[in-house]
Amino acid sequence: MSGIANGWDDGIFYIGSYGEKQEATIHTCRMNKTTGELHIIQRFSGAENASFLALHPKGTHLYAAKEIGESGGEPGGEIAALSIDGETGLLKEITNVVTTIGQHPCYVSVNEAGTAVYAANYTGGNITLLPLTDDGELKQAASLMQHESEPGPVADRQGSPHAHCVVPIPGTPFISAVDLGMDAVVTYRHDTEAGILVNHHITKLQGGTGPRHIAFHGTIPVAYVTNELASSVTLLHLDRDAGLLTEGATYSTIPSKYTGYNDSADIHISADGRFLYSSNRGHNSIAVFAIDEQTGELTSIQHIECGGEQPRNFGLTPDGNYLLVANQKTGNVVVFNRDIELGTITQTSFKLELNAPVTICFASNSN
Repeated sequence: MSGIANGWDDGIFYIGSYGEKQEATIHTCRMNKTTGELHIIQRFSGAENASFLALHPKGTHLYAAKEIGESGGEPGGEIAALSIDGETGLLKEITNVVTTIGQHPCYVSVNEAGTAVYAANYTGGNITLLPLTDDGELKQAASLMQHESEPGPVADRQGSPHAHCVVPIPGTPFISAVDLGMDAVVTYRHDTEAGILVNHHITKLQGGTGPRHIAFHGTIPVAYVTNELASSVTLLHLDRDAGLLTEGATYSTIPSKYTGYNDSADIHISADGRFLYSSNRGHNSIAVFAIDEQTGELTSIQHIECGGEQPRNFGLTPDGNYLLVANQKTGNVVVFNRDIELGTITQTSFKLELNAPVTICFASNSN
């Protein structure tokens, strides 16, 4: 394929995968937004176990969580900053790499101002704040916030804290970290004057649920957490000014008649705020819910096979027309058409084959 890329205007997105440093673990791809067909246009190596990706608000850099346990001979994973060619959307080079200090970072996010990166370190059970320069380069860690808790009900998964996700609460100075080992959402305040994170609030969830990822609604004061160990989604009520989350109702992500193994993984809300999607590993499906536009309550409307095994993460395209699923075990990324009005999805014939895909990150629209 040829032509000048303009971010998502030209269908550019990135896939992160597990793999060794010498392997291609980040793929730059292009989608034909009319048909849904996918093409790999770049295979990028040098960032081992690129298990999560996040984009700088200006679209100049991609940040990759290198899910490793040691950095420079010391315990800790790493975040890599990769520069993006503004004309082609291709990755140019790894511009710098910084340790998270915590082991096995599995999630990375960027604040709205583009001044800081946050990392969730799964084995470390902690959260790292990495400031950014004006040019989007990573600085050394300014905060390492250690989670603490007694062992949880699921002994083999909750023997210690396991931070799995960290997301800024939009329009606020707060960030929320979801911890699978603690059965909790830990909220911090980013003190921008001091340049550090400050402890703020802990929202305890039902024991043994194993919360994993969180998504904030764009207009209703609610958030949703997908619970890995309980195969469910929990509604959280949000006091935005106070930075407080309160546990609400919980909804199963699997059909009532299913009795096999399952754990939930990723969660996303459609741009119009009317539908929520969650992935199931074991049942190997995407669960679709309608969102009550007044209360945020959920109603299950669809379970559909994901086109592979172990759907780790997935993504809704910025235009809302497609949903892409990264099936880690079967090594494919599968395209689904999305009915914008009904919220339901239908599998297409389009897919990519690549080793252990785990995360999808869409380029920003051109300015």
